[in-house]
Amino acid sequence: MLAALELLDGGQLLHSQTTNFHFTQEILHLIPSKCYADALVIYCTYLTERRALNMKTLVLGASGQIGAYTVQDLVEFSKAEVVAASRKLENVKKAMTDLNLGDRVKVMELDANNRDAVAKTVKSEGVDTVVNCAWYQTNIAVMNACLRAGAHYTDLGGFFDTSLKQLEFDKEWKKAGLNATIGLGSTPGLTNIAGAAGAAKLDKVDTINIYCSWGNTLPVKEPGWPGYSVRTVLDEFTQEPVMWLDGKHVKQPVLSGETTVTMQEPIGKVTAYYVKHSEPATLGRYVGKGCRNVTFRIGFPSTDFATFSTLKSLGFAETEGIQFGDQRISPLDYLTAMYQRAIAKSRHDTPPSEEYEYDAFRIDVFGVRNESPATVTYHIITWNDPQRGIPSARDTSVPPAVISHWQATGKIKDPGVFPPEATVDPEPFFIEMGKRKIRAEEHFTETKKFY
Repeated sequence: MLAALELLDGGQLLHSQTTNFHFTQEILHLIPSKCYADALVIYCTYLTERRALNMKTLVLGASGQIGAYTVQDLVEFSKAEVVAASRKLENVKKAMTDLNLGDRVKVMELDANNRDAVAKTVKSEGVDTVVNCAWYQTNIAVMNACLRAGAHYTDLGGFFDTSLKQLEFDKEWKKAGLNATIGLGSTPGLTNIAGAAGAAKLDKVDTINIYCSWGNTLPVKEPGWPGYSVRTVLDEFTQEPVMWLDGKHVKQPVLSGETTVTMQEPIGKVTAYYVKHSEPATLGRYVGKGCRNVTFRIGFPSTDFATFSTLKSLGFAETEGIQFGDQRISPLDYLTAMYQRAIAKSRHDTPPSEEYEYDAFRIDVFGVRNESPATVTYHIITWNDPQRGIPSARDTSVPPAVISHWQATGKIKDPGVFPPEATVDPEPFFIEMGKRKIRAEEHFTETKKFY
């Protein structure tokens, strides 16, 4: 059988991008008929491990807070060969050096908006998968480049509108035999997968409510940032959110839908508001089971809420340039540059010796099981990791790294464009998260009637 498997390794077995296996007559006669099934299992396992060792991934936006840690996870956990790219070569070089990855990855200057350059890089580097950690406005350009060059794709989310546009390319991706699983950060990403996991445990689903918050245990509550782009934060404070209400998408006023929710410790009760996000764009349709409502709210820490409100009032969300001396500069671009500089400086800070800052999510799935009301609740919390010196923001950088690995090894293989709730198996996914101290808990409540 070993000789047969060695022949299989020569390319006799696998002839499909969508991972459909078949034995040729040349191989079959070398294996006793009673061992066919066992041989196939052995080979599939072998091939998966081989693919993992040969996996090559391009990470765009690799100099940013999320992209840099995505590269780190791919290298340390998936043992992937990584091409780390950013718009400015010096920025990505510095980010990789700061994380002690300088001699373990290839760095290059590459603009995610330049689809021709991205496609050329994917082909010339022999890339299997692409993780787009650049701004969500680049998602469609990068997807088109991957489609042309033959690479699987994932990203951090499309901020509702872009996500829906990305899903429109499903037929082209199916035809090409490639997988694009979009929206794989913490939120969207972790939250979608938890919502789908809860829905799977119910016979009917009525409502999925998602809440997000963050904070720290420092005695003085200094203003902080969530584990995602400052540009997205300003979008959340200026763009009308869209919720899935009564089976359709409905626009809501900015920061409306105020409610009080009890988050896991140490947060407790927090006031949360509707915020524009990708989960309501897809979850209601993809989980099915009659799901009528999907909402997304953020419970901003009070100091952060004041900071973001002030930035919005001062005009830092504006993209149109303002005159400053003999130059014009966009306030949002200026704020982004300052934010990126602060993130880069923070990588040199002495890692704390204890857990002190966190991201937290609550996902409530309401429905019916066995003809009785039932609720499935997921609590997900991520603290900074003192041992590895990594912040809680890894809950956004780890999910796309794991999904990229699963795409490359065939664990996710369905061709087409999908949100995470459609392709990701929740339990093994959350086990992978647990390995990185991203902790998910499931709580099930069912009403039983004795009359």
